[in-house]
Amino acid sequence: MRSQNIRLAILGLWLGAMTFFSFVVAPSAFAVLPQQQLAGALVSRTFSVLEIIGMIIGALLIAILIFSNERSKASYYELIGVALMTAAMLVSHFVISRRMHQMRLSLGEIALLAAGDPARVEFDRLHQYSVWLMGFDILGAIALIAYLSRRNA
Repeated sequence: MRSQNIRLAILGLWLGAMTFFSFVVAPSAFAVLPQQQLAGALVSRTFSVLEIIGMIIGALLIAILIFSNERSKASYYELIGVALMTAAMLVSHFVISRRMHQMRLSLGEIALLAAGDPARVEFDRLHQYSVWLMGFDILGAIALIAYLSRRNA
């Protein structure tokens, strides 16, 4: 039961960080900073740290699950959920965000590109994938928190 409470707290931390970034940091940066390029740089840097935190938290949760005494069918489902969430962070950081960063460096201000420009279309597509992966992790964290809370009751 104690391991379950620790996992619940860690998942809450991860969920809080992701939702704060998604609903406060990113929109605020684009609303307050005078240039989209500056806002994009701030959001990109902050998101990179969040991805690293997500990978660390995911690895920590996986280790706790593997080394805990729980060997129920439910703990295996939890392990699969956390592994998928961690994989989403890995793909986001090492594939999608890396490619978006390379594009920012080579193209400069993305917002100045025409909407139909192939590079802008690719950047927007990558951004959408990034949003989907973050959404997947947010929903996964909510589902796992609800599941663990129900098991705790």
